[in-house]
Amino acid sequence: MVISFAFSGTLDDAGATRIATALNGAVNARYAIAHLAFSSLGGYVAPGIALYNHIRALPLKVVAYNVGSVSSIAVAAFVGAEERYCSIHSMFMIHPTAFPNLQGMTWERLRSVADSALADDERTEGILRERTRLPDELLQARRTRDVHITPQEAVTHGLVHGIAEFKVPQGCQILQI
Repeated sequence: MVISFAFSGTLDDAGATRIATALNGAVNARYAIAHLAFSSLGGYVAPGIALYNHIRALPLKVVAYNVGSVSSIAVAAFVGAEERYCSIHSMFMIHPTAFPNLQGMTWERLRSVADSALADDERTEGILRERTRLPDELLQARRTRDVHITPQEAVTHGLVHGIAEFKVPQGCQILQI
């Protein structure tokens, strides 16, 4: 049995929980395959990596489709899917970990934030190295700037298995999460 989901939003605790809950429901209902139409500009590293690990642990084949933009930590969550595709009109973006509003911080706190950002960059890069063939020059560039990846480049670098439009088969259920 196949079920389809669609998600467009932030990968914060709430967004990651909604996706995990939907996929858990598919497992509990004994679906074999879940298709996920996915678009996210990112969010927070911890929920993104937790979602990546959750998707990898499920006894369910997750097929993810980038149907718009998959950016920042959403890229790491996206590559948790066993099979991955992107629309011809989609885009990926990876970049260094950022922290908003650093005003008024002591230098000790700033150092702690910088150390945390570097650790998050290493965790994210580890996932991308494990699950894709992104070249070193792109992974190094993402440490200092935004790196945009086209659908064709995503195929070349193993971010996706192909360029394909998300389509819900006739008679199948789709749920917005």
